[in-house]
Amino acid sequence: MIKLVLLSLLFSQAEDLTVYEMPEVIVTATRLSLPAEASPWPVEVLVVEEDEVTDLTDVLAQSVSADVRSYGYEGHSAFPILGGILASRVLVLYNGVHMNSRRDGVIDLSLIPLAPGDRVEIVKGPLSALYGSAAIGGVLNVIPSKESGLAARYEATDQWGMNTGARGAINWGILGARVTGSWLTNPGFRHNDDVTRYNGGIGFWIAPTDAFNIELNTAYTWRQMGVPGPAPDTSDTAFVPPIFGDSLVYSLYDRQADKLLRGNIKTSFGKQAFSGYLNLYAVNQDFTYNRHSDRGSYTELVENRYNDLRLGADLQLSAQLARLFRLAGGLSIEEEMLQVRGIYTDSAADTVIWDYSWDADDFHAGIWIELLAELGRFTPLAAARLEYSDRYQHFFSPELGLSYKVVPERLKLSAAYGRSFRAPTLNSLFWPADEYSQGNPDLVPERSQSFVLSADARPFRFLKLSAAGSWKDITDMISWLPFRGGIWRPENVDQATIWGAEATVAWRIKEGLFSGSLGAAYNHATEKRRIIDFYFEDEPQLYEVTRQAAFIPPLILKGNLAIRAWGGGEIATAVAWTAKRINYYPDYSPYPEIGVIEKTISSSLKLDLSVSQKLFKLLTIKAGVKNVLNDQTAAHFGGYNDLDYPTAPRRFYGSVSVTY
Repeated sequence: MIKLVLLSLLFSQAEDLTVYEMPEVIVTATRLSLPAEASPWPVEVLVVEEDEVTDLTDVLAQSVSADVRSYGYEGHSAFPILGGILASRVLVLYNGVHMNSRRDGVIDLSLIPLAPGDRVEIVKGPLSALYGSAAIGGVLNVIPSKESGLAARYEATDQWGMNTGARGAINWGILGARVTGSWLTNPGFRHNDDVTRYNGGIGFWIAPTDAFNIELNTAYTWRQMGVPGPAPDTSDTAFVPPIFGDSLVYSLYDRQADKLLRGNIKTSFGKQAFSGYLNLYAVNQDFTYNRHSDRGSYTELVENRYNDLRLGADLQLSAQLARLFRLAGGLSIEEEMLQVRGIYTDSAADTVIWDYSWDADDFHAGIWIELLAELGRFTPLAAARLEYSDRYQHFFSPELGLSYKVVPERLKLSAAYGRSFRAPTLNSLFWPADEYSQGNPDLVPERSQSFVLSADARPFRFLKLSAAGSWKDITDMISWLPFRGGIWRPENVDQATIWGAEATVAWRIKEGLFSGSLGAAYNHATEKRRIIDFYFEDEPQLYEVTRQAAFIPPLILKGNLAIRAWGGGEIATAVAWTAKRINYYPDYSPYPEIGVIEKTISSSLKLDLSVSQKLFKLLTIKAGVKNVLNDQTAAHFGGYNDLDYPTAPRRFYGSVSVTY
């Protein structure tokens, strides 16, 4: 089971490490690698257990702040909603390196497999002051484990799915190395719903002195899967299956392939009084989508390929000043390049009808500074960043925060304010003009501001309580709208406001004999959108509407419970309830007037259960059921006239893991 660790000063004292396992420092909330007491933003850490082979999708699903749903079984595409903010405005890092693609602003969480011992730090606040673009809703940072040891796991399901992985790491004197690998295959629960994924990574580090070390890492992920589309609505007695589908899927033939390659070399130097590092990195995402299109007299085969390459450097310097102050500053530069290719082929004649290509790039740099003071019970923090891009206007991101230990080791209060931004995607800026759409090079970054109040309390050694309230406002949101001549193009026109509250209670009694957590997250999200009201002779008429934000569930409840009922044995369960979601679609039936169709996905309840037994301190055997109640509430919205994307049905699994 994934361990849920809620961090604060109150919960990180040395005397409590036998009760709660947690890292001594966090590296994401501030650039100074300090305990969570230094963060004015709420922080959560999720740790992968030694008997787990998983990816970022499954880990984030344990957080009450996150709404994460896959488009199928494990390995299929999944994107996070964090604190009511959609995936393109949530920054994902791997060991500090940006993973979000500039093609569309997101990263598929299933492309980031994790190994035992890895941890995910979640900062629930805007951190553009430290990390630049996309950190509006928060930051997710994967920290790979360097702890020595071996771990391997094999899992099989009743649907003939398999998931296996291994990790090995060694620290020998001044040298260290880590090797990871995983392989996953799932046949799916619908036609053309299969997925295959493998991943491998290797890392080396050397520390000839206490004040100098070099680290080299590289990893590669490959995935291929079917893209069946949403489920057709077969309730009509006159139902006719889709041309390329059947009664279960819209497409029996569409396929997708992904490749993700990343690497970095990081040099660190100095000690606490003065230290720094230089991190050089590269991230390459290759995405290919093959689809079938009916053209009446022939079938059109379309292959779209996107290759996104990011080259970057991150320099940081930090110093301890007069015992009370810690100062950090640095420079980040990135060059992002996108290559797009498309081929349209007549399947019958096997001839190319049309092909196209276009390229785009963006160079941007940010200079930032962060100052933290340790003034007794008070810990104020200030940070700021100035971002420059040759494709959009400059942007300034400030951050202010304060933590106050009301009762040392028992109660901490925090408050923070920050401004963040999201750069326009390269698709939105440079999509080539055709008869339907075109990009808009005049777009500016989306802007946001957020304010958070949070509290962490520990009335007893076995009990933790945390609560937070937040306000978020996003303006200049980018939306595609009709332009002159019926051409659609993106514009900075929309706005969203989110009032949120979150509370969690966690306990661990008798050295883990009885442990668990309960959490609730509420988000009142509204959006102000410009939508089409009237469309005649390519002259659209727009009007502004304020309504409940699409896709965002207003309430999420989650809980997990683990009981060590016998020697080496454990019974664990996890439950998640998600409130109703809404989406909006244009209604062209009264053309030239354009209406709005509202569609909802009902509330859902997911329950997982597992039983495990540890033998000889090396071997763990586990059996479990996912989606015990076989909840069939749709996972994602499809079109307005289909049955959306179904949730994976109940499935049984068993696994064997070895750790040393």
